Amino acid sequence: MKEKNVAAYLAEKGKKLKDGYNTLAAESGIAHYTRCSGYDCRSLVSFDATAGNPLELKSFVQQEMFKRGVLWSGFHNMSFSHTDIDVDYTLAAYREVLGLLKEAVSRQEVASLLRGAPIEPVFRKVSNFNTKPVSK
Repeated sequence: MKEKNVAAYLAEKGKKLKDGYNTLAAESGIAHYTRCSGYDCRSLVSFDATAGNPLELKSFVQQEMFKRGVLWSGFHNMSFSHTDIDVDYTLAAYREVLGLLKEAVSRQEVASLLRGAPIEPVFRKVSNFNTKPVSK
């Protein structure tokens, strides 16, 4: 890891991907409801409820990224095997998908364009099981 300066490599490729996503969102006019944030080497794509159900938006992007050969789950977890070609390919897919997302949101068609059920939250609070006890 030291010899190949892996940490810097991951940061460089991840920054290109994170910044590229945000640039594409801005160019598409949808940066007010989607953005990529976090560490350069591990970033997260988020969707704001002002554009609709965030889980439906994420499901739509996931579906469309899969169609373009990009395994996507809402985040970027960079590895040393990722190259500029991989990042550029992913950004090209995002360019198409974010345009489709904009159209689907503007027409309020996101849910109807899903080819299955939207994703669901993984973690849910169902009780007070893991809360801090009240001091008396």
